[in-house]
Amino acid sequence: KFLMRGAHKKDPKRFGPEPVESETARSGFPRTCVARRGTAADAMTEPDFDRPDLADRLLRKAETAIRARTSRILCVIERCTDEHNYSAVIRSCEALGVQHIWLVDPVEVSYEGVDDGLVDDDDDGGDDDGADADRARERAGGLLKSHGHGSAWREAHKLFARRANEFTTIREFPTTRACVEALREAGYVIWATDLSQKAICMTHDALRDAGFGDPDDPTATVVPEKLAIVFGTESVGCTREILESADARVYLPLRGFADSLNLSVAAALCIQTLFYLCPEAVGAMSDAERAELREKWFTQLAANRVTTRGQDRDLRDARTRLTRVRKKLLRAETAETGLGLGLGFRVETAETETRADPNPNGVGGRVADLVRQETILRDTIDAMEETRRVAANAAIQPYLANPPAPLRDMRRPDEHREAYVGKGVRAKNAEHWAGMPAVRNHASVRNHTKRMFEGVTGEP
Repeated sequence: KFLMRGAHKKDPKRFGPEPVESETARSGFPRTCVARRGTAADAMTEPDFDRPDLADRLLRKAETAIRARTSRILCVIERCTDEHNYSAVIRSCEALGVQHIWLVDPVEVSYEGVDDGLVDDDDDGGDDDGADADRARERAGGLLKSHGHGSAWREAHKLFARRANEFTTIREFPTTRACVEALREAGYVIWATDLSQKAICMTHDALRDAGFGDPDDPTATVVPEKLAIVFGTESVGCTREILESADARVYLPLRGFADSLNLSVAAALCIQTLFYLCPEAVGAMSDAERAELREKWFTQLAANRVTTRGQDRDLRDARTRLTRVRKKLLRAETAETGLGLGLGFRVETAETETRADPNPNGVGGRVADLVRQETILRDTIDAMEETRRVAANAAIQPYLANPPAPLRDMRRPDEHREAYVGKGVRAKNAEHWAGMPAVRNHASVRNHTKRMFEGVTGEP
């Protein structure tokens, strides 16, 4: 299976020319293929491509993303009021390797039936596995629109970018002033995107002429050591407060009659341009922060695979029952108190009952019964998830002590490509999509890596 030592010297026709170690292997990348002099393999880099049979492929892919993450560039989304743009910006940041995203709430808009009661006001942006977000979505029954405000608005809209949100660090601010003050305290230079003629074109020469970079070195990067780039609303852009507080206003050069871009498109192009101007920003993160991400991500990925299929089924069923109970509770509360008051009602424990309906068969009694069911199911799910988290953390300890080698890049193999569409859409397009890699594979990608962790146990 492997080249015998010295075999190439004894029989070069059979074993080929002498293997050599490439520069990438000597510089720290894993030596996963053997380059040979005089062959096409000389041009190949050493790390593996992702493939189904690759050992530790899931954690190696996570390690690849971790090593490319940057804390040098921070993205600020100010007062975005469109949930699709909101999620697309977060997704673009995650895909391009920006770890930190700061959000400024839209100004408060009166919208009947929506208030901060859906989610706790003391939300600090921490990771709670989307529990509050799920409650907000289910209890609101899809009534949250794109003109909300506060933590309920944030949680409901982050649902649209949930996968990206799991792998980014999000911090939230109620006002622009609070965000600017935090940026200054953290030592960030602020660039505000702007379409006015006062803005600086995002090119090396234009930014250098504006005073960025090293005046004694024309080749030095013009991107500051800590940069926050701000994107405003879809209709009017950044607020006057941001524009006046910014160290510079910047814009992308456009060459057509359209004088603006969709918010998510503009954000993606600007961030990619920053990496073009400053390639060293890729992977610019402290070892301590990288270690924190590694533990968080590895535990998170293992948690989805550490349990048996029976345990997975039990957790999935409990979540389904909880969703149904919350929908019933929303309808019962609406019937009892009206749409606006019903959406704001929350009870944390079965003992905390604020309704006083003497008739157990009345609407108030129905609400109280559903609240008790919700509490029991939520406690059951929390216990299941804690058991899973403890087991996952135990499973990934060896990988924290000795992180796996990164992959060549983040592209999936054809065997793992999948079209995220329903069965009906697949059926309608079966003829047009025939033979395309994204529709050839219908089995869950998760099963390829589940055996890596399945059966690991731990005590909470």
